Amino acid sequence: MTGAGRIYLDNAATTKPLPEVVAAMARAQTDLFGNPSSLHSFGPPARRALDDAREFLRGTLGAAKVVFTSGGSEADYLGIVGSAAMRPPGRVLMSASDHPALLQCAQLLTRWRHHVTVLPVTRHGDPAPETLFDALGQDVRTVALMYGHNELGTLCQLTDLVELVRRAAPQAHVHVDLVQTYGKLPFEMDDLDVDSVAVSGHKFHGPRGAGFLALSSKAEIAPLQLAGGQEAGLRGGTENVAGAIGLLVAAEHALTHQAATAAHTRHLADLVHAELTHALGTAERLGHPDRALPHILSMRLPGIVGHTLLERCSDRGVAFSTGSACHSHSGDDRKVADNNVLAAIGFDRRAAREVVRLSFCRDTTEAETRTAARILADEALRLRGQAPRDFGSMEGSADQPDGAKR
Repeated sequence: MTGAGRIYLDNAATTKPLPEVVAAMARAQTDLFGNPSSLHSFGPPARRALDDAREFLRGTLGAAKVVFTSGGSEADYLGIVGSAAMRPPGRVLMSASDHPALLQCAQLLTRWRHHVTVLPVTRHGDPAPETLFDALGQDVRTVALMYGHNELGTLCQLTDLVELVRRAAPQAHVHVDLVQTYGKLPFEMDDLDVDSVAVSGHKFHGPRGAGFLALSSKAEIAPLQLAGGQEAGLRGGTENVAGAIGLLVAAEHALTHQAATAAHTRHLADLVHAELTHALGTAERLGHPDRALPHILSMRLPGIVGHTLLERCSDRGVAFSTGSACHSHSGDDRKVADNNVLAAIGFDRRAAREVVRLSFCRDTTEAETRTAARILADEALRLRGQAPRDFGSMEGSADQPDGAKR
C-alpha cells in the first residue's frame, strides 16, 4: 500500500525506493558531494564509496567489471551497440517481443553498418532454440536476449540459447537484459557464459536514473559516450555516487530476501488469477506457465477493454498496467493495441486491448491483493453489463489490516 486507500500493483514499471536507499543517498549527497576524480581531500571519499558499490554489485553477478549507467535502457544500448561497434559489419539478433530499449538499438547500429535480424517468438514471448539456431551464422556479431520478459514474465531458455550461440557463432557477444530479473532470481554470468548484463535500479526498490552494465572478462565494448573518460573510458561524465550507493543498498536488500520475496509474490499472482477466473469465468494467463518471473501476472480478460478497466480501478485506488510503461506513455489506448509484444505472440488489436498486467513486490500484502482482486472483478463485470457475483473466498478477507502479510 503506497498511501491511504491506494494499492500499487505496477512494480514491473517501477518500484518504491526503500527508506534505507533514500536515507543512504541523502547522506551521500551531503557527505560525499566531492567529485570522485578530484585530487584534493573531498575526492577520495567519494571515489572509495563509488568503488565499494561497484565491487559489491560486480560480485552479485560474478562479473569482471561494472559500468554505471543512467538505467537499464542505457545499459542495453551500451551492451548491444557497444559490442557490435567493436566488430566488423554483420548482423545483430533480437526478438520481436523485446523491450523497445533493445529494438530501438537498430537505429544506432546502422552507424556501424550492422543489420538487425528480428526473430519470431513463441506464444509465450520467447525465441525458440530452433528459431535462434536457424538465424545464427559466422556473420552474427551480437545476440540480445531478455531473461525475464517485462510484460509477459516469461524466462527464456537462456542456457540452451547461449549454448547454440557458442557453437554456431562463437565470436558473437551475448547480451542479456536482466532488468526485471535482477534481485528476484539467482543469476551468475560465469555459469551462463554471457558477456554483458543490463540492470536498472528502480526495478528493485533502488533509485531511478541509476543502473549498470555488468561485463565478463572477455567482453569487448566500445564507448558510446566519451566525455571525460570516466568508468574506465566506457561511459564519460561525472559519476553518480549517490545513485551507486542507492544501487548497493537496494541490491543487498533484494538479494537477502530473494527467496522469500519470490515465494510471496508468486503466491499473490496465483491468488489474483484464481479469484478473477472464479469471478469472471475466464482470465487467460499469458507467458510461460513454468518458466516465469514470480512477480508478474499478465492476463487477457475477454470482453474487457484493459485501458478502461485500468481507469475505473485507478479511480477506486488500484494501480496496475495494460503493458510496458514504455508502450503506454501517451495514455492512448491505441498504443497498447499496437504493442509489439502482443502482436509478436499473435494477438490482434482486439485481443491486445483486453490485456492487463499486475506486478507485485515484497511489501504487497495479501489483504490488499484480495481487495484489488475484488475491485478488478467488480469493475470487469460492470463493464460486461453483469451484476457482481459472490466472490467466495474473497469474502471476509478483503478488509484485513494492510500489515497482514503472507
